[in-house]
Parts: sequence; C-alpha cells; structure tokens
Amino acid sequence: MASFQQQGIICAISGCLDQQAVISLWNDRHCLLDVDTAFLQLSDIEYCDSAGVAFLLELVSIFAAKGASLKLVSASEQLKKFIVLYDLNDFFIEEAQ
Repeated sequence: MASFQQQGIICAISGCLDQQAVISLWNDRHCLLDVDTAFLQLSDIEYCDSAGVAFLLELVSIFAAKGASLKLVSASEQLKKFIVLYDLNDFFIEEAQ
C-alpha cells in the first residue's frame, strides 16, 4: 500500500503503488493531496505498476483541471523503468528545487 506524507508544497509517496493500491485510493483521489501541493516526490516508491503510473498521471490531470501544476519528481529506480518504457519523460522531472 502507498502512503502519502505532506510536507508543505511537497507530498512524498512511499510504499507500493500497484493495482490493488490504486483500487483502494481511487475514490479519494480528489482529496489525497493538499490544494497547494506542487510536487509529488516519488523516490520512496518501492514498486509501481502500470496502474500506479496511470494513477500518478490522473493526479496530475486533476490539478491541471483546476488550473494548477503538479510535478512528479525524484522517481525511484523501479519507476524510472516505466518512464523509459512508456516515454513519459515529459511528465517526470528529476528534483524539486
């Protein structure tokens, strides 16, 4: 299961973001993050499958629909494989400054 730790404008996600986690988080996706969140820090994600990647992009989409920007930063090594595989470099950046 994934956990979300809010630290100002950065929310750190840790744990497992797989299909089972996405199913349990889906109904709360609009209220998981503070409205002023600017960065999702992903370095502590231990495992992420395609459902997890889709969930992250859904969170970005929710913020975009509100006219806000949510950046995905510091992808874990395992998550970087999906970024390359699905050519998602435009959605992920290396570090939150």
